[in-house]
Amino acid sequence: MDKAVVKDSVPVGFINTAVVILGAAMGLLASLGLLETELGHLRDPDGALGCDLNSLISCGSSLMSPQAHLLTVPNSALGIAAFGALVAIGAVMLLGTRLSKPAAMLLGLGSACGLVFVGYFLYQSATNFFALCPYCMVVWSATIIVSAILIPAALTAFEGTRAAGKTMLRYSWATIVCLHLVVFIVVLFTMTEQIGGLL
Repeated sequence: MDKAVVKDSVPVGFINTAVVILGAAMGLLASLGLLETELGHLRDPDGALGCDLNSLISCGSSLMSPQAHLLTVPNSALGIAAFGALVAIGAVMLLGTRLSKPAAMLLGLGSACGLVFVGYFLYQSATNFFALCPYCMVVWSATIIVSAILIPAALTAFEGTRAAGKTMLRYSWATIVCLHLVVFIVVLFTMTEQIGGLL
């Protein structure tokens, strides 16, 4: 391989790439399920929603909300586009294509924005909807998984943060566990009433 190409690319690794594909596939399937649920609701507004499981796990209160259509289109449609692109990029990387530095930086920035949205929707779920959409939770998890890989990969593109990025990539599993734990703790302490109602 051309040394210039290697120098201007970011190594992610086979396992990390596979994890990105797995996380993106999770997000893609959840986004498809959420969009299908919304389309079904539009066809039959009085029909029961399959994602309304109980007082805590439910999507009915958020499905048609403004928060679920931040750019006027369903957030799930944006998720389909984003996660679908990640699956495709990951598949190409598995075939041996290295991630260019600009691409790594864009993916890292997009992943960071995704984490901000996870925090926003977690806040909305706890303070406005008082319920957790099951599809959304899978999307949150998928975002956390891909971000734990793609953000450190972006950091390795810069000389000053390369060592930190490589370390974060090595321990991406710890980031994934910790961020899921943060979500769990936030839910536990902000939705005690809903959780208590199930016990």
